[in-house]
Amino acid sequence: MPGNVSIRIIDQDEAVIRRVIAGRFPGVRFVDRATDADSLNVLLSFRPPEDEALEAYDWVHALGAGVDHLCAAIAGPAHAPVITRTTGRMGQQISEYCLGYALADMQGMKVRGVLQRQKDWDRDAAAPRYLFQSRVAILGTGSIGSAIAHAFAASGACLTGYSRTGRARPGFEDVHLLSAFSDDPPPDILILALPATEETRNIVDAGILGALCDALLINVGRGSTLDHAALRAALDAGRVRHAILDVFESEPLPHDDWRWSDPRLTITPHVSGLTLPEDGAGRFCELLQTYLDTGGKPQSIDIERGY
Repeated sequence: MPGNVSIRIIDQDEAVIRRVIAGRFPGVRFVDRATDADSLNVLLSFRPPEDEALEAYDWVHALGAGVDHLCAAIAGPAHAPVITRTTGRMGQQISEYCLGYALADMQGMKVRGVLQRQKDWDRDAAAPRYLFQSRVAILGTGSIGSAIAHAFAASGACLTGYSRTGRARPGFEDVHLLSAFSDDPPPDILILALPATEETRNIVDAGILGALCDALLINVGRGSTLDHAALRAALDAGRVRHAILDVFESEPLPHDDWRWSDPRLTITPHVSGLTLPEDGAGRFCELLQTYLDTGGKPQSIDIERGY
């Protein structure tokens, strides 16, 4: 058994994660800090530890899909650890979130509830829009964006992905350069599934939002990718009819923030994709098994890009 593998876990579900790993690899050591140079020192966590540097580890496995906090904590590339991440069933979860809110909006669920309470048989007001007649744009075509695209494809929606490279990706009819977004016909639904990097900070700005027309916006990526002042202006101008926001620049969202009380917004507390502890542990076990079989550390995400 791999007795030279030392693992530190920082997570509220540490007991579950330990049980999964120990069941697969009885010989691993669970530690409270990085150990000596004779061990493969591994950290499993969402965020960097407060009591030691990430450079103390050879390998850091993120228990969620986002790695921006981990990448930001690395001082430089000289002694940077390998960083891997967990997507697990995250794509499925986030797809259901997006599809659920999109359908509720298109079907006018809130309006129908009001009509029922008023005992108002107004068929025109209750009439739906349809996804199969809609254009859906997804900014970010990684594993999460592709999963969202697969979910919406079943409805017959016209799907376009946007990314930094414009390369073809599974689930999308077309993938265009993000820089060309304003040149294309405006989507009925805009879904943001972008990672948090220096390149993506406030990338969904007045230019992109100004190209919309009565659109539904859903952000399930990172809050820092959306210019929220520009969003407010787009709501006022009718460019965005409603926005579903699950992620924010600072979390939790402060009680006095304007977004809580704006009826044009739906606020959720970062629940579109909840990493299940079994998924995080299971993905790590897959990668550890490959390491033990081959002797090679897993492929790291691009630390400079942050994904």
